Amino acid sequence: MFGWLSGLFGKEKLKSTDWVKKLMQANKTGSYSKYKEYYDKHVVRIHKTYHADFVRFERFANQTYKKNDQRAFLAIKTAMYAHKLGQIKVAACVTASVINFNKRLLENKQLQIHPRLMRAATALHKQIIETHANSKLKKRKEKA
Repeated sequence: MFGWLSGLFGKEKLKSTDWVKKLMQANKTGSYSKYKEYYDKHVVRIHKTYHADFVRFERFANQTYKKNDQRAFLAIKTAMYAHKLGQIKVAACVTASVINFNKRLLENKQLQIHPRLMRAATALHKQIIETHANSKLKKRKEKA
């Protein structure tokens, strides 16, 4: 009868926060190992701020994708939110981690990430890189 009250007192723990952190940690070539606290802080902040959205994304991923694809899907969603919030480095690190994760799966001859998710990660990563490059050019022109 009062089941809805439980949602008011304690937020449901998100698995996706740990999944995204582990995915970034597995990327040995990225900058995550050097700036671990920075990336973790922003991923946790994004997931806390948009908690209801990520609960919904987790449910959708559980129904739609297998384990590795669920992690990739939630990492891409995290990167999208980070990009929207202007956290370019966080978004780039997360998308690069997804791309690197797929590359490792292919090297180990395991089942790769769903092609649609891989295209989304690649397109988002390119968009992030282009946006960052354009913003750098604008800042240089303004200084000159």
